[in-house]
Amino acid sequence: MKMTTARRLLNATYSDVTVAGACEGTWVITRTWSLVDDCGNAAADQLQTITVSDNTPPTFTRPPDDVICRNSDCTYNASVSVTGDVTDENDNCSIGINATYSDDATGAVNCDSAGIIIRTWSLIDKCGNVAIDQIQTIM
Repeated sequence: MKMTTARRLLNATYSDVTVAGACEGTWVITRTWSLVDDCGNAAADQLQTITVSDNTPPTFTRPPDDVICRNSDCTYNASVSVTGDVTDENDNCSIGINATYSDDATGAVNCDSAGIIIRTWSLIDKCGNVAIDQIQTIM
C-alpha cells in the first residue's frame, strides 16, 4: 500500500512596528514575519527592517531680477518687500520651510557707481536635502 501526503501551502503573516525617523517624512518599520503549520509548529520569527528616507531636494522659484534706485541721500532699499520674495517653496516631506538669502553687494556701497547686488537664494528641507541655489540680480 502506497501512502501519499498532500502538501499544503503555508501563508506567512506579519506585524509592523513603525517608529518616526530622524526628520519629518522618514521612519523605520520593523516587520516581524511568522509562519505556523497546521499542526501548530512555528518557524522562528524573521525580522525585516524597512527604512523610509527622504532624499528629494525641495524646490522654489526666485523672484525676478530687479532695478532699484538710490534716494537723494545716496541710500537704497533692497529689502525683500521691495525686490521680491521666493514663491512656490515646496518639499515632498517637510512643511513650513523658508528660503534664505545672502547678498554680495559689489559696488553697491559706492554712491558714484550704480552697483550690483547678487542675491543668492537657498532652501534646505528638514532632512538636510538642499535645493539648487538661485541667483537674483538687483541693480
